[in-house]
Amino acid sequence: MRERESMPQSGQEMLDEAISTCESIAVGLGAQNQGWEDSVAEIVEKFGEISGTFFFKTIPSIPPTRTCNRDALVVLELRRNKDWVGFDSALGHLIKSAQAVIEKAGMKGTTLT
Repeated sequence: MRERESMPQSGQEMLDEAISTCESIAVGLGAQNQGWEDSVAEIVEKFGEISGTFFFKTIPSIPPTRTCNRDALVVLELRRNKDWVGFDSALGHLIKSAQAVIEKAGMKGTTLT
């Protein structure tokens, strides 16, 4: 038998992790670029709205949520390293992957800026 620690994360667990990572990215980001902070805050807001929905209890939620979570971790690392050139591009990828999660969770018509 496998212990709980070794079991793969659920879509909901990955979404919760992505929310936490995005919150870390957003803290004080406005001092560098307010638009970036607003974009990341919007991702957190929209993820909060879809958190706990049935979609995140299903297997199809895992691939897009995993991609988004990985993108968020890249953005966080770039922020920590103050690599603002790379940050801008990586944030664009994060917005696209967050958009995919939102659409797959059933909130089609929501556009992140």
